[in-house]
Amino acid sequence: MNRLKTVNGVSLAAIAAVLVSTLPAQAQQAEIDALKAQIADLTERLGKLELTAKDQASADKKTPPVKAKAPATISGLLQVQANTLFSQKGPSAPVSDTFRLRRAEIKISGKITNRIAGWVMFDPAKASTLITPAAPAAPSVNQASNVLQELVLSYHMNSSEAGGIYLDAGQYKIPIGYEGDQISSSALPLINRALMYTVRDPLGGGYGDIRETGMRVRGERGIVSYDAGVYNGFGDRQNTTAASDAKAIIGRVSLKPKSMPGFMVGISGGKGSTGAAPRNDRQIINAFATYNKDKWLAFAELLQGDSQPLGGGATRDVRSAYGTLGYNFTPKLQGIARYDYMDVDRNNPGFTVKDISLGMNYYIKGNNAKIQANIVHRNGTGVAAPIAGASGAGLGGLANDSTALIVQGQVAF
Repeated sequence: MNRLKTVNGVSLAAIAAVLVSTLPAQAQQAEIDALKAQIADLTERLGKLELTAKDQASADKKTPPVKAKAPATISGLLQVQANTLFSQKGPSAPVSDTFRLRRAEIKISGKITNRIAGWVMFDPAKASTLITPAAPAAPSVNQASNVLQELVLSYHMNSSEAGGIYLDAGQYKIPIGYEGDQISSSALPLINRALMYTVRDPLGGGYGDIRETGMRVRGERGIVSYDAGVYNGFGDRQNTTAASDAKAIIGRVSLKPKSMPGFMVGISGGKGSTGAAPRNDRQIINAFATYNKDKWLAFAELLQGDSQPLGGGATRDVRSAYGTLGYNFTPKLQGIARYDYMDVDRNNPGFTVKDISLGMNYYIKGNNAKIQANIVHRNGTGVAAPIAGASGAGLGGLANDSTALIVQGQVAF
């Protein structure tokens, strides 16, 4: 700045000398005075600019830099199906061949600190459905068909990032079973989950693979992993509030023996008096075993569920089991078979459903891009409404015998 002022001063003085040399003495003096005044004015302005620059530099040092907000991760799962039924026989109305938008899950997750994280997941492909309980109860909207699927706040209770104990609050899948909770929708070896996870109870809840609002503690310690919490219901209170002060206690424990790589065994269950009036006293018990190593995949589960309306009334009890076996012929081609059995009402003989599923999976890029084809043969219950209000299981419901071909394309990112 000082150098600039000197240069400007010298320049103006030189100009003044040239100009005044050609003027009379009196005029020369007037011109010199005018030029001196201009030089003084320029010097004052430069001084003000220098002070302003110094003040701004000082302010910049005092103001901390703006930090970027915590980054968010967006992931998604897109699935489109084509279903065709070769045969349908039974008391229920036949269903049409159809294309189906199976899933369009969008998940946004963020990690605020090493201990605090959260995520929210939507599925715009969900179609609103009704719960139709036995008369005289009126139908109601099935909140599980809402586009909002999950909303979770998670706190890591350990100081280290790896492993440890987590406290979660929000809405997420209840910890029942293996296929219903521990296998994500993108990693299912067969297109549809087993009957124990696709049949819904008359209250709109389920026996697994369903979300509920609550709070849980989960973690791992050595060969043991655990997940236990308190919930408003068994999936029947998803996207809504509790129907009573009573809550459901649901949990799962599994073991991975070090001496048996690829093997896991576990037990899960829940108990509680929840649901709409009259509240239902429900309990679920589940056991599972899995093996996944080299080219082989195998897992099996047993489940029993009891539901007794408080104050009397008919019980709604189920028993189910299935076994799945898979083999990788090549890194991209996998064959899958499953036998599936469900007694929809243990109190009435003959209310059973049996499925035999055969499938092939072509992995274009793992589970991020794959094509699945399944043939499912079903022996239905032969009863149009084995349990009033029970729903799900696809393929035209639980009553009909049928043979179906299902083809699904998937992209996950």
